[in-house]
Amino acid sequence: MYSRESTLKDGTRVILRPLEDEDLENLFRFFARIPRSDILIFKDDVGRLETIESWFTNPVYKKVFQLVALKEDEIIAKGTLHKEGLYWQHAAEIKLIVDPDYRGRGLGSQMFKTLLVEGLKHSFEKIIVRFTPDNKSFTRMLDHFGFKPEAVLNCYVSCEETGEHKDLIIASYNLEDWKGRFEFYSLAHNGK
Repeated sequence: MYSRESTLKDGTRVILRPLEDEDLENLFRFFARIPRSDILIFKDDVGRLETIESWFTNPVYKKVFQLVALKEDEIIAKGTLHKEGLYWQHAAEIKLIVDPDYRGRGLGSQMFKTLLVEGLKHSFEKIIVRFTPDNKSFTRMLDHFGFKPEAVLNCYVSCEETGEHKDLIIASYNLEDWKGRFEFYSLAHNGK
């Protein structure tokens, strides 16, 4: 089973590991701490315990790989590689949420790399992500990895807090192009 200790830019030590059945309550507490405006990318209301429970019990929500970051026993980030809603065998989607208190420390990038490596292990060719344009740190990370916007759904997302309508951007990347990059090679083959 994949599990590793990682050190963030500020020296904070965290554990990266797959989501486990015992994480249900902890995952619910995690999403309760996340601002509502940050979870607009989810099709379901992840602020409800029933939604989180269905991720563990409903076969419709079967994920290819779910990754969490823990500080002590508390989930501080969650990433998912999934095919939910995608019917093409060569494509998968990544969703990633980091607790606001742990952003800007390199955790999101580490988790994103891990999810991309999992995508290659599962022989996916295309990875897509969805995000709103005000998510600047995620946009910078996607630029770093070479994701390109392919579609903008104008005023597609409605923020519950403000009533503001936001664009939803869908970006993709050809995973085969990434395979040759040096940082992938070192991560995948040396485990660093």
